[in-house]
Amino acid sequence: MKRVRVIAVAILVGGILSSPLLAQPPKEKRVRERIQMLRMWKLTEELDLTEKEAAELFPIFGKYDKKRARLHRQRRKLLEELRDLIQEGAPSARINEVIRRLEDNYRALSRMREEEWEEVKRVLTPDQQARYILFHERFARDMWRMIQKKHKKGERWR
Repeated sequence: MKRVRVIAVAILVGGILSSPLLAQPPKEKRVRERIQMLRMWKLTEELDLTEKEAAELFPIFGKYDKKRARLHRQRRKLLEELRDLIQEGAPSARINEVIRRLEDNYRALSRMREEEWEEVKRVLTPDQQARYILFHERFARDMWRMIQKKHKKGERWR
């Protein structure tokens, strides 16, 4: 029964936290929401979270997921700008400026990950922290494989 309640909390919190994603294109928004919901559901199981832990942890994820999405969008735009500059044969100074902004973006993402980890550690026991780390490595790998598989089959995300 505890697990059912925690999963219900995860779904509710996930739905609430995903609402600021409305500014994203509909397809990207749907995919991101599904991945976030799946991550919370599987993480709840993997860490055997109590309701209290889930209630503390999921807002942290929501907060940093928004920041992460913003930084990833910024990075994609910068990479696109860099490609365009190279194709145009732009002066080195312009290329260097975009490279500097990309470096700033990478540093910001790294700082954000460190801040998120510090907040997560305050909620989880050392055993849960270890399982959290292993879970995220496995989850990222599995998501990457699933995306690759869909691309190879020519399927679209829904």
